[in-house]
Amino acid sequence: MNEQLSMTGFSGPEHKEFEALQPLMPQLRECVATQGCDPSQLTLVSTQGYSVVYLSNFTAFRLHIRGKQHYLAIPALFSDIIPPDTPIKEVKSDPLYLRLILDEAHPVSWYTDFLLSVVKECVNRYPKDFDCCSRYESCSDAGRCIHPDKGFALGCGYRKILHSGKIYYGENRNIG
Repeated sequence: MNEQLSMTGFSGPEHKEFEALQPLMPQLRECVATQGCDPSQLTLVSTQGYSVVYLSNFTAFRLHIRGKQHYLAIPALFSDIIPPDTPIKEVKSDPLYLRLILDEAHPVSWYTDFLLSVVKECVNRYPKDFDCCSRYESCSDAGRCIHPDKGFALGCGYRKILHSGKIYYGENRNIG
């Protein structure tokens, strides 16, 4: 049998999640670019239980719109930026994440500004791979990371220091 049958109208469980996140992805990537990083480092991937937005290999957040429970799962390290009026559920089986409830009053779009803050903080809190590269003086003079490989620069500890306004070297030095 050489014929193939195509069936339309079927979609996987991640379809609703991708449908909810695709309109946000350009804004989220622009937020990454504004932070001086490569926006292509922000990806959307589907897993068996949810869809995940990653910054490189760092989880920004998860979206679960499958079955009866609908929620955003935020790494607990971002608990300090969750707005006070956000419905939260902690789950003992997943202690590293906080679940932000999705319902009629709190759809994914209600969380847009918060998700932009999460992505921004992912860049700011990204674990450093190294302290600085050979461009540290040029970066200091520019007041920001100037490394052409923004994926590589994401792991630079000095990039984070510069972003906070502290400059340790060069003509703009402001730390003694």
